[in-house]
Amino acid sequence: MNFNRVFAIVLRHIFTTMHQLERFFDVIISPVLVLILWGFLSKYVQNIQSQQLAAFLLGGMILWVVFEKVSTDIGVNFMFEIWDRNIINLLASPITFWEFLTGLLTISFIKIIIALISMWLMAGIFYNFQITSLGFGLALLWINLFIFAVSFGIFNVSLVLRYGHSIGPLTWILPFFVQPFAAVFYPVNILPPFFQKIAWVIPISHVFEGMRYTLKFGQFDFNSFWLATLLNMAYMAGSVAFFTFIFKKVLKSGRLVKLI
Repeated sequence: MNFNRVFAIVLRHIFTTMHQLERFFDVIISPVLVLILWGFLSKYVQNIQSQQLAAFLLGGMILWVVFEKVSTDIGVNFMFEIWDRNIINLLASPITFWEFLTGLLTISFIKIIIALISMWLMAGIFYNFQITSLGFGLALLWINLFIFAVSFGIFNVSLVLRYGHSIGPLTWILPFFVQPFAAVFYPVNILPPFFQKIAWVIPISHVFEGMRYTLKFGQFDFNSFWLATLLNMAYMAGSVAFFTFIFKKVLKSGRLVKLI
């Protein structure tokens, strides 16, 4: 692993983000607009229900953005390389594919930190909601969200390698298929029994359950944390194994050239 090459990938995406409106929108404008939408909805719900419910909605939305942005950003940045006809140039250079993926992960990490800071400030100023009320548990929740998002992103890249750029739009659509089962804005126990079984094998459902428990009782839910961690380990191992298998198959068949 050559970190100078990883830094080169990160630097390239920083420069392109600064000069391409759609990328800048994805980093700054989009999270703020989502926060404004859900913030006012939460404020309305607060007036008719309770302050705790509003905190559940805002906290769920902010943590969901972590998963949604990271998981889609990895696939979308990979698609940008294909659309810019740069993927073959990258792979013809000394940069390995794992170094390239590490660069994509790093730039996704930087973007989500910027998005989180902007949402934290907006939530505090306009809606009097402090995400830091979760304390140190926020970092633990965030780590599990990020790990599952990375697994999801690697899976997305594997699908693009296997089926070509025509499947690219799935990279930002697939996370929303997970959302109904992830218990982002409501507890798992309100789902139908069959859906509950699906929810319990998704790591981020335990993250959001843990968030609500912390906001409600003021204590960190370690049971949810360890369940999410164990599931994440399994998903990460599976996504890496799947990517390795697909990448070797694509190299052997010569399908990589057809991506452009």
